[in-house]
Amino acid sequence: MKRWPLQCCAVGLLGIVALAAGCAYKLGPTNQQIAGGETIAIEYFPSEALEPGLSDLVITAVRREIQRDGTFRLATRGSADVVVTGTIVHYTRIPIGSKRDDVLTPTDYDVRITARVKAMRGMSTVYQGDVSGSAQVIFNADLNNAERENNPVAAENLARNLVSALANGAW
Repeated sequence: MKRWPLQCCAVGLLGIVALAAGCAYKLGPTNQQIAGGETIAIEYFPSEALEPGLSDLVITAVRREIQRDGTFRLATRGSADVVVTGTIVHYTRIPIGSKRDDVLTPTDYDVRITARVKAMRGMSTVYQGDVSGSAQVIFNADLNNAERENNPVAAENLARNLVSALANGAW
């Protein structure tokens, strides 16, 4: 029995799959409104939440994430192509776990920071929406200190979500 027709079909099928694998793949950002390589400026985010120090944490995290991501160049002086402004609107602590023998006593919390963000190119709005980031806080003897230690993680998650929304657009 000849095996070469089966082998030819397998090689042909493998070739078709290899050629079709790259279809619809696009290099660079997928959002047509904000292209990569543009300069972006991040304005100060005032906080409406009662937690001190959130504005500094969020601004630092957003600037670091923009530099790490590489889609945009961070503008430090002069004019930028896109200017991002925002306000921290919510800081919440939600209990997500409890003791086995006492369901009313939380042991884990989800700390969430939410910012209302607007990105402008000149006078036109290219992105507007709420972006949030969260971190899990494990309850210990000093909940305030544990929360304060995890706020930078929530700010980093917010920054990651914001840069992703700016680069890829809203889903």
